[in-house]
Amino acid sequence: MSSTSSPSPSLLSDNNNSNNNNRNNDNYDVIDFNSMDLEWKHTENTNSDNVRAVQMASECRLILSGGVDTTAILDAASTLNIIFDVAITCVIGDTSPDELYAKYAAYKHSTHIKKHIIVQMTHDTLIDIYLPKTIQTLEVWDGMTIRNSLVIAAAFEEASKQNLTDVLVGDGADELFGGYTFTWGKPKMCPIEWKNKRDTMCKQWTFATSALAKSYGLSAHGPYMDQELMVDWALNETHRIDCIRDDTPLIQLLLGQPYAHHTTGKVLLREAFTTGSSWRRKDPIEVGSGATIIGKDIYYNNPNGTTPKHLCITDEEFEIAQQELKEKENIIIPSKEYLTNIRLYQKIFGGFIHSTKTRYPKNDIQGCIGCCFEIGNATFCKLCGSYPAQHNSNITPYISK
Repeated sequence: MSSTSSPSPSLLSDNNNSNNNNRNNDNYDVIDFNSMDLEWKHTENTNSDNVRAVQMASECRLILSGGVDTTAILDAASTLNIIFDVAITCVIGDTSPDELYAKYAAYKHSTHIKKHIIVQMTHDTLIDIYLPKTIQTLEVWDGMTIRNSLVIAAAFEEASKQNLTDVLVGDGADELFGGYTFTWGKPKMCPIEWKNKRDTMCKQWTFATSALAKSYGLSAHGPYMDQELMVDWALNETHRIDCIRDDTPLIQLLLGQPYAHHTTGKVLLREAFTTGSSWRRKDPIEVGSGATIIGKDIYYNNPNGTTPKHLCITDEEFEIAQQELKEKENIIIPSKEYLTNIRLYQKIFGGFIHSTKTRYPKNDIQGCIGCCFEIGNATFCKLCGSYPAQHNSNITPYISK
């Protein structure tokens, strides 16, 4: 994940007279990208007749950093002659695909980023330092939410250390422009059906970013969530044909590696701002940062003796705890990560207590099928990750992982 200072007068400058191509205040060694024969603008995927993409680039004036969405903001910022004081990228372990993409983006936009900081840490450190505060702030134990939020929290802490007061985040682009695989739909599906589903999701969206930012004394700004400039425009003017391209695009998994044909979303955004990341695969924050392994039981099994003892959970311990929580509390625990999260949740809040949600008895249809906390009309429980969370659903429930 990348984060930058927001476009406030104290953090950004409209003056770009200095040349920072030899920027020497990054916290990592210089990479000779010129020798790597990389494609900055991968043009094979671009439809030159896409008028919407041109309008988006010239009128919406987005400013943000990181991944497909955030490098688009860097590209837009460069045309506006905006200079960012700091760009922050979080790298967990040694399998992060984000790292090289982020460094390449900072290299290409070196005149518009004063300093690029790589926050690098182990998975153990990520859990030990950021898990308690993240659970306390968000009041959830859902694994998918927590994994992504831990990385965001690490970036926000670094922003706070850099004495920043505002950060830009990429929330909203995937929802608006079909970034997630489950939003692609089918090639021949009814365009109205796709748009209705997209519009409904965007009208109901919530993000953890603001609460996390506030916990670090920051204000988070999401340009893709700007109601007038972005949300209203996207919902009124864009359709599946603008956002999703089936089978034909050439998509890249790792910088410098070959491209392969694959269906993808966010085509409008990819075409409007063609950068080194424009045609990379959409990866969740946990995948891009390298944090994914903490969601796997193998991490807590400690097969190589590398996981700290206090984070290890044996199969026997897990099975006993899983059964007890189901029988006594009617709570579903699908993995060792969830057990780690829920134990910490209980410790922080003194049990199964929530500041705004009521907990109902077992089988009460007002409660989530996976945790018994009130669910309302929602199909997904943000607290425990159950889907569908309703008791009367015809779909077999599962917990997001």
